[in-house]
Amino acid sequence: MATVLLADDDRQLLRAFQTVLETEGFRVLTASDGETAMAIVNAEHPDVVVTDYMMPKVDGVELCRRMRANRATAGIPVVVITAAFSVPRDGWSALLTKPVGIADLLSAIRSLLTGAPSIAAQKSRNA
Repeated sequence: MATVLLADDDRQLLRAFQTVLETEGFRVLTASDGETAMAIVNAEHPDVVVTDYMMPKVDGVELCRRMRANRATAGIPVVVITAAFSVPRDGWSALLTKPVGIADLLSAIRSLLTGAPSIAAQKSRNA
């Protein structure tokens, strides 16, 4: 069973994504800010991190930078979710724009776990 860390300060969205991912068979960890997410990454080494771009304390891109700077977490794929038009390309593996469809989220996570390309990963290359 793959472990996914969801990091988002929108608790309603966090719960919705958590419910869907658990139904799909994933073990789900959650964080409501980037600082807490980094602590969980360091302790749990999830298989994939899904993070909102705009969060308190540490944003999603800074979370990616910190993960990439740590040898133990550098290889963990990261999906950044954003409502912004432009997000710095700094360490994330896939980029999804809000509103995020469940099918796109699942596709991105599964493709990162298997190494197969997904629509989300292809979109992120063009960002």
